[in-house]
Amino acid sequence: MSETRNGDSWPVELREALRDHELVAVTSGLTDLREAEVLLEEALPGRWARLEWGMGSARNRDQFRALQEATGMHMLPLFVARDGVIGGQIELREWLGRASGASRSGPALGWTPGAVRQLQILGLGGLIPFAVTSGAAWMARPEWQVFALEALAVYGAIILAFLGAVHWGLYLADRQHRVGPLPGSWWAVVPALLAWLALLRPLPETLMTLAVLFLGALWVDRLNLRERALPPGYLGLRTLLTAGAILALALGLGAALPSAGAPG
Repeated sequence: MSETRNGDSWPVELREALRDHELVAVTSGLTDLREAEVLLEEALPGRWARLEWGMGSARNRDQFRALQEATGMHMLPLFVARDGVIGGQIELREWLGRASGASRSGPALGWTPGAVRQLQILGLGGLIPFAVTSGAAWMARPEWQVFALEALAVYGAIILAFLGAVHWGLYLADRQHRVGPLPGSWWAVVPALLAWLALLRPLPETLMTLAVLFLGALWVDRLNLRERALPPGYLGLRTLLTAGAILALALGLGAALPSAGAPG
Protein backbone atom coordinates (compact mmCIF):
# COMPACT_ATOMS: atom_id res chain seq x y z
CA MET A 1 0.00 0.00 0.00
CA SER A 2 1.38 3.36 -0.94
CA GLU A 3 2.42 5.78 1.78
CA THR A 4 2.02 8.86 -0.45
CA ARG A 5 -1.74 9.02 -0.21
CA ASN A 6 -3.67 11.95 1.19
CA GLY A 7 -7.27 11.07 1.99
CA ASP A 8 -8.21 14.74 2.29
CA SER A 9 -7.65 15.14 -1.47
CA TRP A 10 -9.88 12.20 -2.41
CA PRO A 11 -13.31 12.89 -3.91
CA VAL A 12 -15.99 13.59 -1.30
CA GLU A 13 -18.11 10.63 -2.42
CA LEU A 14 -15.22 8.26 -1.75
CA ARG A 15 -14.47 9.77 1.67
CA GLU A 16 -18.12 9.42 2.65
CA ALA A 17 -18.21 5.79 1.53
CA LEU A 18 -15.14 5.04 3.65
CA ARG A 19 -16.86 6.40 6.75
CA ASP A 20 -19.31 3.51 6.59
CA HIS A 21 -17.15 0.79 5.04
CA GLU A 22 -13.64 -0.54 5.64
CA LEU A 23 -12.93 -0.79 1.93
CA VAL A 24 -14.32 0.73 -1.26
CA ALA A 25 -13.98 -0.64 -4.78
CA VAL A 26 -13.98 2.18 -7.33
CA THR A 27 -15.22 0.99 -10.72
CA SER A 28 -16.72 2.17 -13.97
CA GLY A 29 -19.96 0.77 -15.33
CA LEU A 30 -17.97 -1.72 -17.45
CA THR A 31 -15.63 -3.05 -14.75
CA ASP A 32 -15.80 -6.80 -14.15
CA LEU A 33 -15.74 -7.12 -10.35
CA ARG A 34 -16.85 -10.75 -10.05
CA GLU A 35 -13.54 -12.18 -8.88
CA ALA A 36 -12.99 -9.37 -6.39
CA GLU A 37 -16.53 -9.76 -5.06
CA VAL A 38 -15.76 -13.37 -4.17
CA LEU A 39 -12.65 -12.27 -2.29
CA LEU A 40 -14.34 -9.40 -0.48
CA GLU A 41 -17.49 -11.27 0.50
CA GLU A 42 -15.27 -14.00 1.92
CA ALA A 43 -13.00 -11.65 3.86
CA LEU A 44 -15.13 -8.53 4.56
CA PRO A 45 -18.81 -9.53 4.35
CA GLY A 46 -20.96 -6.41 4.57
CA ARG A 47 -17.92 -4.23 5.30
CA TRP A 48 -17.06 -3.12 1.80
CA ALA A 49 -18.86 -1.10 -0.89
CA ARG A 50 -18.70 -0.59 -4.64
CA LEU A 51 -18.51 2.97 -5.90
CA GLU A 52 -19.49 2.94 -9.56
CA TRP A 53 -18.58 5.98 -11.61
CA GLY A 54 -20.00 5.65 -15.10
CA MET A 55 -17.64 7.40 -17.50
CA GLY A 56 -20.55 8.82 -19.48
CA SER A 57 -20.94 11.47 -16.77
CA ALA A 58 -18.64 14.48 -16.79
CA ARG A 59 -18.90 14.68 -12.98
CA ASN A 60 -17.79 11.05 -12.62
CA ARG A 61 -14.91 11.58 -15.03
CA ASP A 62 -13.80 14.59 -12.98
CA GLN A 63 -14.00 12.55 -9.76
CA PHE A 64 -11.95 9.75 -11.26
CA ARG A 65 -9.38 12.22 -12.60
CA ALA A 66 -9.10 13.79 -9.15
CA LEU A 67 -8.60 10.34 -7.61
CA GLN A 68 -5.91 9.54 -10.17
CA GLU A 69 -4.07 12.74 -9.35
CA ALA A 70 -4.34 12.09 -5.60
CA THR A 71 -3.20 8.47 -5.72
CA GLY A 72 -1.04 8.20 -8.83
CA MET A 73 -2.97 5.08 -9.82
CA HIS A 74 -4.96 4.68 -13.01
CA MET A 75 -6.36 1.14 -12.92
CA LEU A 76 -9.95 0.01 -12.53
CA PRO A 77 -11.08 -1.50 -10.31
CA LEU A 78 -9.15 0.54 -7.75
CA PHE A 79 -9.46 -0.59 -4.13
CA VAL A 80 -9.18 1.95 -1.34
CA ALA A 81 -9.10 1.30 2.41
CA ARG A 82 -9.39 3.75 5.26
CA ASP A 83 -5.63 3.71 5.82
CA GLY A 84 -4.68 4.23 2.17
CA VAL A 85 -4.94 3.08 -1.42
CA ILE A 86 -4.52 -0.66 -1.96
CA GLY A 87 -4.27 -0.80 -5.76
CA GLY A 88 -5.65 -3.37 -8.21
CA GLN A 89 -6.73 -6.98 -7.78
CA ILE A 90 -3.23 -8.39 -7.23
CA GLU A 91 -2.62 -5.91 -4.43
CA LEU A 92 -6.09 -6.62 -3.03
CA ARG A 93 -5.27 -10.32 -2.67
CA GLU A 94 -2.03 -9.49 -0.88
CA TRP A 95 -3.72 -6.91 1.36
CA LEU A 96 -6.47 -9.33 2.35
CA GLY A 97 -3.88 -12.01 3.03
CA ARG A 98 -1.93 -9.72 5.33
CA ALA A 99 -5.12 -8.51 7.01
CA SER A 100 -6.13 -12.07 7.83
CA GLY A 101 -2.65 -12.98 9.05
CA ALA A 102 -2.07 -15.29 6.09
CA SER A 103 1.30 -15.59 4.42
CA ARG A 104 1.63 -13.95 1.02
CA SER A 105 3.24 -17.18 -0.14
CA GLY A 106 0.14 -19.19 0.65
CA PRO A 107 -2.56 -20.17 -1.86
CA ALA A 108 -4.15 -17.19 -3.58
CA LEU A 109 -7.63 -16.28 -2.46
CA GLY A 110 -10.45 -16.49 -4.96
CA TRP A 111 -9.05 -19.28 -7.15
CA THR A 112 -11.82 -21.82 -7.52
CA PRO A 113 -10.96 -25.47 -8.25
CA GLY A 114 -12.47 -25.02 -11.72
CA ALA A 115 -10.22 -22.05 -12.51
CA VAL A 116 -7.13 -23.91 -11.29
CA ARG A 117 -8.09 -26.96 -13.35
CA GLN A 118 -8.47 -24.74 -16.43
CA LEU A 119 -4.93 -23.44 -15.96
CA GLN A 120 -3.65 -26.99 -15.62
CA ILE A 121 -5.42 -28.14 -18.79
CA LEU A 122 -4.18 -25.18 -20.82
CA GLY A 123 -0.66 -25.58 -19.50
CA LEU A 124 -0.50 -29.30 -20.25
CA GLY A 125 -2.06 -28.64 -23.64
CA GLY A 126 0.87 -26.37 -24.37
CA LEU A 127 3.14 -29.43 -24.30
CA ILE A 128 1.37 -30.99 -27.29
CA PRO A 129 3.34 -29.04 -29.95
CA PHE A 130 6.55 -29.98 -28.12
CA ALA A 131 5.60 -33.66 -28.22
CA VAL A 132 4.46 -33.58 -31.86
CA THR A 133 7.52 -31.78 -33.24
CA SER A 134 10.10 -33.68 -31.20
CA GLY A 135 8.45 -36.99 -32.11
CA ALA A 136 8.25 -36.01 -35.77
CA ALA A 137 11.97 -35.20 -35.74
CA TRP A 138 12.64 -38.90 -35.08
CA MET A 139 9.91 -40.45 -37.21
CA ALA A 140 9.62 -38.15 -40.22
CA ARG A 141 11.39 -38.72 -43.50
CA PRO A 142 14.79 -37.01 -43.77
CA GLU A 143 13.41 -34.21 -45.95
CA TRP A 144 10.85 -33.38 -43.22
CA GLN A 145 13.14 -33.79 -40.24
CA VAL A 146 14.68 -30.32 -40.48
CA PHE A 147 11.21 -28.79 -40.76
CA ALA A 148 10.13 -30.60 -37.56
CA LEU A 149 13.25 -29.46 -35.71
CA GLU A 150 12.81 -25.85 -36.83
CA ALA A 151 9.16 -25.96 -35.77
CA LEU A 152 10.25 -27.29 -32.36
CA ALA A 153 12.81 -24.51 -31.95
CA VAL A 154 10.42 -21.74 -33.01
CA TYR A 155 7.69 -23.00 -30.66
CA GLY A 156 10.20 -23.15 -27.80
CA ALA A 157 11.20 -19.55 -28.46
CA ILE A 158 7.55 -18.47 -28.48
CA ILE A 159 6.90 -20.13 -25.12
CA LEU A 160 9.97 -18.47 -23.61
CA ALA A 161 8.62 -15.10 -24.75
CA PHE A 162 5.30 -16.03 -23.11
CA LEU A 163 7.06 -16.79 -19.82
CA GLY A 164 8.68 -13.37 -19.90
CA ALA A 165 5.29 -11.79 -20.58
CA VAL A 166 4.07 -13.10 -17.21
CA HIS A 167 6.33 -10.51 -15.59
CA TRP A 168 5.15 -7.82 -18.01
CA GLY A 169 1.59 -8.42 -16.82
CA LEU A 170 2.63 -8.40 -13.16
CA TYR A 171 4.47 -5.10 -13.68
CA LEU A 172 1.43 -3.51 -15.36
CA ALA A 173 -0.65 -4.46 -12.32
CA ASP A 174 2.03 -3.64 -9.76
CA ARG A 175 4.74 -1.09 -10.55
CA GLN A 176 6.75 -2.38 -7.58
CA HIS A 177 7.22 -5.80 -9.15
CA ARG A 178 10.92 -6.59 -9.54
CA VAL A 179 13.00 -9.53 -10.70
CA GLY A 180 16.17 -9.33 -8.67
CA PRO A 181 17.63 -5.86 -9.25
CA LEU A 182 15.55 -5.26 -12.39
CA PRO A 183 12.06 -3.80 -12.76
CA GLY A 184 9.67 -6.52 -13.89
CA SER A 185 9.18 -4.82 -17.26
CA TRP A 186 12.92 -5.05 -18.02
CA TRP A 187 13.17 -8.73 -17.23
CA ALA A 188 9.97 -9.43 -19.19
CA VAL A 189 11.70 -8.87 -22.53
CA VAL A 190 14.90 -10.78 -21.69
CA PRO A 191 13.63 -14.34 -22.40
CA ALA A 192 12.25 -13.26 -25.78
CA LEU A 193 15.51 -11.55 -26.80
CA LEU A 194 17.65 -14.49 -25.72
CA ALA A 195 15.34 -16.96 -27.48
CA TRP A 196 15.53 -14.89 -30.67
CA LEU A 197 19.33 -14.90 -30.51
CA ALA A 198 19.25 -18.66 -29.99
CA LEU A 199 17.22 -19.07 -33.20
CA LEU A 200 20.07 -17.49 -35.15
CA ARG A 201 22.43 -20.33 -34.26
CA PRO A 202 22.73 -23.74 -36.00
CA LEU A 203 19.91 -26.09 -35.00
CA PRO A 204 21.77 -28.23 -32.44
CA GLU A 205 23.05 -25.12 -30.66
CA THR A 206 19.61 -23.54 -30.83
CA LEU A 207 17.91 -26.50 -29.16
CA MET A 208 20.59 -26.76 -26.48
CA THR A 209 20.42 -23.04 -25.72
CA LEU A 210 16.63 -23.04 -25.53
CA ALA A 211 16.73 -25.90 -23.01
CA VAL A 212 19.15 -23.92 -20.84
CA LEU A 213 16.93 -20.82 -21.12
CA PHE A 214 13.88 -22.78 -19.98
CA LEU A 215 15.79 -23.96 -16.92
CA GLY A 216 16.97 -20.42 -16.21
CA ALA A 217 13.47 -18.96 -16.57
CA LEU A 218 12.12 -21.50 -14.08
CA TRP A 219 14.91 -20.70 -11.62
CA VAL A 220 14.20 -16.97 -11.89
CA ASP A 221 10.47 -17.46 -11.38
CA ARG A 222 10.87 -19.75 -8.39
CA LEU A 223 13.06 -17.13 -6.74
CA ASN A 224 10.92 -14.10 -7.58
CA LEU A 225 7.31 -15.36 -7.63
CA ARG A 226 7.20 -17.47 -4.49
CA GLU A 227 5.99 -14.50 -2.42
CA ARG A 228 3.28 -13.62 -4.92
CA ALA A 229 -0.38 -14.51 -4.45
CA LEU A 230 -0.31 -17.25 -7.11
CA PRO A 231 -2.89 -19.87 -8.06
CA PRO A 232 -2.48 -22.99 -5.91
CA GLY A 233 0.17 -25.28 -7.39
CA TYR A 234 1.33 -22.75 -9.97
CA LEU A 235 5.07 -23.17 -9.41
CA GLY A 236 4.71 -26.95 -9.31
CA LEU A 237 2.88 -26.81 -12.63
CA ARG A 238 5.62 -24.56 -14.04
CA THR A 239 8.23 -27.12 -12.99
CA LEU A 240 6.33 -29.94 -14.68
CA LEU A 241 5.83 -27.97 -17.90
CA THR A 242 9.47 -26.88 -17.96
CA ALA A 243 10.57 -30.50 -17.58
CA GLY A 244 8.32 -31.44 -20.51
CA ALA A 245 9.72 -28.66 -22.69
CA ILE A 246 13.34 -29.54 -21.86
CA LEU A 247 12.69 -33.23 -22.55
CA ALA A 248 11.24 -32.38 -25.98
CA LEU A 249 14.19 -30.12 -26.79
CA ALA A 250 16.61 -32.85 -25.69
CA LEU A 251 14.86 -35.35 -27.96
CA GLY A 252 15.08 -32.85 -30.79
CA LEU A 253 18.77 -32.34 -30.09
CA GLY A 254 19.31 -36.08 -30.23
CA ALA A 255 17.68 -36.19 -33.65
CA ALA A 256 19.53 -33.09 -34.86
CA LEU A 257 23.06 -34.23 -34.01
CA PRO A 258 23.22 -37.09 -36.57
CA SER A 259 21.77 -34.70 -39.20
CA ALA A 260 24.36 -32.05 -38.41
CA GLY A 261 27.16 -34.55 -38.76
CA ALA A 262 25.89 -36.15 -41.97
CA PRO A 263 27.69 -35.20 -45.20
CA GLY A 264 25.84 -32.57 -47.27
